[in-house]
Amino acid sequence: MVKILLIEDDKNIANTISYYLQSEGFTIHTARKVKEGIEKIENNDYDLMLLDINLPDGTGYDLYKKMKTIQEIPTIFLTALDEEKDIVKGFDLGADDYITKPFHAGELLSRIKNVLRHNMKRSKEKAEEKIKIRNVEMNYTTRKSTKKWHRDRINSIRI
Repeated sequence: MVKILLIEDDKNIANTISYYLQSEGFTIHTARKVKEGIEKIENNDYDLMLLDINLPDGTGYDLYKKMKTIQEIPTIFLTALDEEKDIVKGFDLGADDYITKPFHAGELLSRIKNVLRHNMKRSKEKAEEKIKIRNVEMNYTTRKSTKKWHRDRINSIRI
């Protein structure tokens, strides 16, 4: 089941989004402040984060920067800030999408599915990223390396 962290200070918007996404089969955790959001990120793994920018104790931009030091979570900014500079800032920080309020529930669902689909594709590609140098193979995802010995080399070591 896909687990989403929704960080939104407006209780009505948070409840509406939570209800809709739960009815679509998602597990939703909510936070209303930056501090609460960081605590949830530190203690849980999420598949996606929906993040408002204007929060009572800071900005979603600051929370996003902090999140990147803890774990990588695909993120959609969900905000009333619709000026070009705000949108560009969100994407420049690395957000996967940016939706301005008001929005339609169907559009939100479509964008969530799109971000999840792209993230799964990237994860699969990353899992397959390996480098081999002579007899040593390193897997970037698992951070494990294996060394393969040639048969005659093993025999020479045993002697």
